[in-house]
Amino acid sequence: MDKINDFLDRYILPWPVRFLTFRFVILLTIALLIPLIVFASNTVMVLLLNSYLNTMSVAVSSIVLLYATISEVRQKQIADLQENRAQEDHTHVCEMHTLVLESLQNQQQEIQELRELLALSSGQTYQRPEKQQLPDVYASHPRGKKRFETNDPVNRYQKSVHHNQLTAAVREKMLSHKSHEPGQK
Repeated sequence: MDKINDFLDRYILPWPVRFLTFRFVILLTIALLIPLIVFASNTVMVLLLNSYLNTMSVAVSSIVLLYATISEVRQKQIADLQENRAQEDHTHVCEMHTLVLESLQNQQQEIQELRELLALSSGQTYQRPEKQQLPDVYASHPRGKKRFETNDPVNRYQKSVHHNQLTAAVREKMLSHKSHEPGQK
């Protein structure tokens, strides 16, 4: 069934979309309402035009639904990628901030050692101040260390987004195909 769907998505369904979204076809379809009214007494003509318009209506609504579903799945993928990137960037910024704080602490320690040497060389005693603990930059986030958990984006998504069974099923299928492709993790 997946191969059939892939074949249809790749080779068959783009043609009706191109045909139905062609401006001339749209205008022609709208213009068919005129003969429908003018030839109201001709039953065969009315039924023929009505059948065409009904078919076009069903085709267009089905295509709109299909592409809306695909669009929603893609938007979710984009949101996941952006959230993962933001989480990686946030973790990196916190690590860099920790390195800066450690560097400052090392400089402070070296200054204290120099003061101690100066005090010794001048015959005085020097008492170092108590070493201060480095702040935990991960805990300083408003949501705390939870922000850095691996499943945090998924949990937040589950709580905050209205879920649609159709798009969830499509997304699951897309993810399972992606994991079965060669060269993918």
